[in-house]
Amino acid sequence: MRHTDSGGHGEPLVLLHAGVFADWFARLDSEPALAGLRRIHVVRTGYADPPPAEPLSVADHAGECAGLLRSLGVERAHVLAHSSGTVFALQLALDHPDLVGDLVLSDPPLIDPLLAPEDREAVGALLGPTIGAAADAVARGELGTAFDVFMTALCGPGYRSVVAAALGPDGLARAERDCGYFFTGEIPAVARWQFDDDLAKRIEQPVLLVAGGSGHPATRRLVEHLAGLLPDAGTVTVAGRNHLLPLQAPAELARLVRTFAPVR
Repeated sequence: MRHTDSGGHGEPLVLLHAGVFADWFARLDSEPALAGLRRIHVVRTGYADPPPAEPLSVADHAGECAGLLRSLGVERAHVLAHSSGTVFALQLALDHPDLVGDLVLSDPPLIDPLLAPEDREAVGALLGPTIGAAADAVARGELGTAFDVFMTALCGPGYRSVVAAALGPDGLARAERDCGYFFTGEIPAVARWQFDDDLAKRIEQPVLLVAGGSGHPATRRLVEHLAGLLPDAGTVTVAGRNHLLPLQAPAELARLVRTFAPVR
């Protein structure tokens, strides 16, 4: 695991990126709404260095994050996560509740433990072949193909222009280059992850669930379903945005974080 730390004396905000690549929150550092917070960007093991010999479980990744926060002297933090990062955020809240003050979860992933029950079959039929095709491409050493197959399915055919505008051409190339562990390690770990109604009830921290209004309708239903399971949760929809929300609208996301987790 790697991280960057803005430092300062503000309350800590931990940013847990989505899958595929690590730079989903790269544009948030320049947002004035977050200027009063100490921003700790986590880069999960497997994304910045050669992948580990044995893929890490979701609990392993949450444990690494907890160890990092304690090593930095963080006693309690706001947590912002996007897509598969929300899985790691929820596990962090379950395993290390003392470290988590509140959570903002943007576009949680379309996986069975989180989906509204009525959407599971249809989403599986949509994403199963996508994941299979991407995994086959990775096995052939074609990371760019795997990246394109998955990102097109989740973010739409225009995703490349959004990523390139946000991260630059070099950032887009880096995202393609670094996506391998997502398919070989992270997807299997998330597929084994367990989460149910009883576990949801253990997450007592305030949670704000965010969905892009132009994203997959199942995501909006997932957000409402998950909000109903958590003891203290609210929802918000950001109009005109999809799964690329942190890159499309960092100012809107930053304002949501600051409103939900005001500096005390």
